[in-house]
Amino acid sequence: MRNRLLAAVAAGTVIIAGSAGCATSPNAGDSTAHASADAASPAVNPHGIGPIDPPAPGAPVLTIHGGRAPLVLTLDALNALGSRTITVDEPFVKRRETYSGVPLASVLGKAGIPGGATIDTVGLDGYHYVSAAEPMIESQALIATDREGAPIPEDQGGPIRLVFPDGTPLSSVLDAWNWSLDVIAVKTPVGPGS
Repeated sequence: MRNRLLAAVAAGTVIIAGSAGCATSPNAGDSTAHASADAASPAVNPHGIGPIDPPAPGAPVLTIHGGRAPLVLTLDALNALGSRTITVDEPFVKRRETYSGVPLASVLGKAGIPGGATIDTVGLDGYHYVSAAEPMIESQALIATDREGAPIPEDQGGPIRLVFPDGTPLSSVLDAWNWSLDVIAVKTPVGPGS
């Protein structure tokens, strides 16, 4: 599915990921069909619910649990943790794009999640990417909240997504670029003496 997704994105087709209740994901490489729409039609939820709207003001966009301080963050609360802007070679659309957002290290620090913990990043479509936190921190993972100075539409991987600066170890690991990020959960905590 990932290859079909890349081809569709390159061709300018909008791919709509499944909802949080969907057991499959375009990120996961499965063969489940996902809805698509051409550029002239509005984004349509594949479950027939209608257009995909941006998050409401004050609505949570990211939940972090398993650390010393569980967090539920709105877009404003997330952005208040500190902003960084990077320009990267976006591997899915094959062009340079500028993203602004919050370093993953800042969010993990606020939640009390050490670099030695194993974390699971989960997208709205149910896609999981599990990794030790340290390689993601070392790769300067950014929880992007804006692309090219505007909010990221959900049907294009928003409202928040993980991106990596060019040349970092995870910049070439496409599975790590989790779109429509929803949850960060600790899978394997590190004990207090670690």
